[in-house]
Amino acid sequence: MTTDTRKDSGTLSWLPGAAAILAFIACNGLFVIVAILSFLGITIAINPHIQAAAISLFAVLAPGFVFLGYREHYVLGPTILSVIGAVLVVGTMYIYFSKIIESLGLLALIASAVWSWRASKACVHSV
Repeated sequence: MTTDTRKDSGTLSWLPGAAAILAFIACNGLFVIVAILSFLGITIAINPHIQAAAISLFAVLAPGFVFLGYREHYVLGPTILSVIGAVLVVGTMYIYFSKIIESLGLLALIASAVWSWRASKACVHSV
């Protein structure tokens, strides 16, 4: 019996990171974009309810994608961390807003995505 790293390991391992980064951009990056556009003389209004829905959508997608990675590499830690991060982000969006808690949730989502990605790259299967 030989061990070999799968060639297709991690073909979709970038999805949790993309969802976490999109949640971060929808949360924090939008203010930067609005500020830059305002500096250029362009004014836009962002509906906070739509922004909260977009942040929540990406925050919920990240644990789903991390779970898909779990089914490949069987490392449970990233899945637990991403669920905790998503609960923090969505909870702070709809229950009680706290920028610090929201930032911790986003940090947990990004950390779990990186952890899941590294686990999928280190995944060794027996042939």
